Amino acid sequence: MLNKKITNWGACVLLVFVFASAPSVAQTGHVLNGIGAVNQGMAGTGVAAPLDASGALNWNPGSISRLGRNEIQFSMEMMKPDIEMSSSNPMLGGFGLPTEGTSESKEAIFAIPSFAMVYGIEDSEWTFGMGAFGIGGFGVDYAASDSNPLLMPAGLGFGAIYSQFQMLQVAPTFSRTLGDNWSVGFAPTINQAQLAVDPGCFGAPDVIDPDGNPGTGDEYAVYPSASHADSAWGYGAQFGAMYKGDDGWNFGVSYKTEQTFDNFEYNSVDTNGAYQELTLDMDFPAIASLGASYTGLDKWTFAFDAKYIDYSATDGFGEASFEEDFSVGGFGWDSIMVYSLGVNYDLDDCVALRAGYAYNDNPIPDANATFNVPAPAIIQQHMSAGISYCVQENWFLDLAYHHGFENEIEGEMGHPFMGSVPGTSVNNKMSTDSLVIGFRVNF
Repeated sequence: MLNKKITNWGACVLLVFVFASAPSVAQTGHVLNGIGAVNQGMAGTGVAAPLDASGALNWNPGSISRLGRNEIQFSMEMMKPDIEMSSSNPMLGGFGLPTEGTSESKEAIFAIPSFAMVYGIEDSEWTFGMGAFGIGGFGVDYAASDSNPLLMPAGLGFGAIYSQFQMLQVAPTFSRTLGDNWSVGFAPTINQAQLAVDPGCFGAPDVIDPDGNPGTGDEYAVYPSASHADSAWGYGAQFGAMYKGDDGWNFGVSYKTEQTFDNFEYNSVDTNGAYQELTLDMDFPAIASLGASYTGLDKWTFAFDAKYIDYSATDGFGEASFEEDFSVGGFGWDSIMVYSLGVNYDLDDCVALRAGYAYNDNPIPDANATFNVPAPAIIQQHMSAGISYCVQENWFLDLAYHHGFENEIEGEMGHPFMGSVPGTSVNNKMSTDSLVIGFRVNF
């Protein structure tokens, strides 16, 4: 029986790593706002409301001691993004070319997995957990266009634009109760990420001068490709504590350090076909979280979280500008606050209903619209709903639906030689819909 259980757990872990190769488009910036069906049904609220293993492990390692049971969980989120980019350049009219156009990113439905296990040692203050989550990503796929100025061929625009980033985090977690009310936890975090970008604007472009006379204004930049995806490993840690009150009030705090990655390295070529290596230093931001929940009403759980995602201090997300060699210095994202509310109601021992709402600052200023065409992570409002049903004793089916409301930014077009071009515009627009299906077993 023990060997059979170990085999089944191993199969679940294997599935997570297989599906982790699937790309995702995240919500709060490029951080997924909820993990698993239960937590996503609460709009990601979970720092002081450990309703399931995934939410507890991801948002507060100290809370797994207050889950109140042992649990194994597997969820799969199917996310459908709708991404659109418009641009205009009135100067093209003088050459008889279209001055404005709109393109849709060719994106499919992405699968985002999560696996979690929490086990409390009998007659001990210690609880152990293991989480493996897809926690972040972005991606676009715009075809080259004869009508959308930004996507026109080299010399007029950037041509086709493609990006894909996905990140898996594994977190072995240790938590200990301190008396009747307090618990603390710690988790080393191990990450694996893949990134592909075309054009690779973080590399220096080749400057093409059609007439061979520098300074005549006909020069244009051709950026190398970083479409051959590279993988990188990253490391960090998370700390958390939770207070479970006797009067139904509960409080939590956690801090996930910046996840420091090895450089992404790409084999590329210049316009003459000569080999060149591209290097990108991009990490994952630190996240500080505070949470409160109230469980003093029978069958009800009310929860509130406030999270700070520190993009501005993270490598790769710094100032968006063209460097002296005309490479792009960073995404230019601001640090953001995320506020989420969630409510859970247990109809009986078999059925639970939940809903949530979240709001976050937009990390991307309008002025940086051009720099973020490959990563238009601009959604600010989220609504979620979910249900759990026990298919048999201790086995639960969890379902959730999440909608990221459409948002857009618009700014002047950026040019490597001219900087911000007056009279032009780039508009990024995005919304998302997700369906999450999960299974849990309590023991």
